[in-house]
Amino acid sequence: MKKALSFVLAAAFALSFFAFAFADVTTTFYGYQWLRYDYQAVGGSYGAPATGSNNTFSIPRTYLRWKVAGDGYEGNITLDINNTNAGENSGKNMGAITMGSIDWASWLKYAYVEFNNIPYLSSIDAVIRAGQQAVYFGTIDTWQYPTVEKTIEDLHSFVSGCDNGVALVGKLPQGYGSYEAAIYNGTGYKDTAEDSTQDITDKAYDLSLNITPIAGLYVRGSYFKKLTNVFGSIAKNYSASAVVVGGATGPIEAFEEYVTCVGITGNVGAAVGWESYLGMNLTDLVELHLRIDTYDPDTKVARNEQNTYIAGVNLNLTKATVLQLDYELTENKFPGSGAKDNNVTNNNQFISQIAWKW
Repeated sequence: MKKALSFVLAAAFALSFFAFAFADVTTTFYGYQWLRYDYQAVGGSYGAPATGSNNTFSIPRTYLRWKVAGDGYEGNITLDINNTNAGENSGKNMGAITMGSIDWASWLKYAYVEFNNIPYLSSIDAVIRAGQQAVYFGTIDTWQYPTVEKTIEDLHSFVSGCDNGVALVGKLPQGYGSYEAAIYNGTGYKDTAEDSTQDITDKAYDLSLNITPIAGLYVRGSYFKKLTNVFGSIAKNYSASAVVVGGATGPIEAFEEYVTCVGITGNVGAAVGWESYLGMNLTDLVELHLRIDTYDPDTKVARNEQNTYIAGVNLNLTKATVLQLDYELTENKFPGSGAKDNNVTNNNQFISQIAWKW
């Protein structure tokens, strides 16, 4: 199956170059930015959790984007500039050099070209995307941040949000849904160098199918798999899966997501997450958002589950600016049992953020 998928995508990618035609090119520049104030109190007292600062202004996201469109193709480039307190930790070892925190860290998040006029594929409403692009999984590639927090699979690193590879992206007949089939490096978008410590020997494979049986209702299933090993050692499998059921009617939108993965280094069992989301547009100005996450980092380790509750209000100040006011409570179900922020009963986080685009 893997070899067949690899062959089909590689062949379609090669054919896309023959379909490319020189023509007038349209270039669009646009962007997106978060301006944030974050206050955290841990265990009912003022103090910083183990994962960050407690009282800070920051600009955690700046996207500079370019879209280039021509006859039969569309290119997308997004530069992600992260300016958080104390810089961005790359978490990577580049050969003999260990990279720590980087001020004004910049990452090429999206850099792909989409061929949308390939013979046969265009007739079935499918395209080929080649380059650094979204990982099509669960809600990580569709989440528009109605709450400030990431989706559960992004927050707990079940999969990376982007990766470098080739994907077949298409729509089901008569509007019944969509699908994606992709091959990636499997290292995420912040890994840009060949590294002697990198243990990816096979590519990552990603399949996702979204079915819309009736208008306003959808079911999406996703599967991600990669093989890791140090050369000469026993191979280790890493796989993640997600099921999302959601819908929208009038001013209300909601979904339920279940995600799990096995093969995490150090885990003896699986990691499991459950996310529930409800959003409501009260008026053109005011939106309400509620979310509950339950996360178990290792099902074979007892009493280490964690719950997160999020309540948010979004104020649409203009067509281009949104003021987001979020309260987030993260609590260990069994404090002191080895979960995140060990021995801390809860982590209270208040976030005020202006998200604006141009």
